Amino acid sequence: MSKISSHVPSWAMLVIYLLCLVILAVFGDLFTFIVGTFILSIVFRNGYNRTHLEDH
Repeated sequence: MSKISSHVPSWAMLVIYLLCLVILAVFGDLFTFIVGTFILSIVFRNGYNRTHLEDH
């Protein structure tokens, strides 16, 4: 699984993240948006850190 995520460019991960936030905002209520944003941010932050581990 990590080999697949290592080939995803940073701009694509950002676009997917923003698309998920828009979906949460449109189809969810305020509580779902806040909790979903928190969880989504943790997931994408971990994926970004693993992809750019050699840069740190």
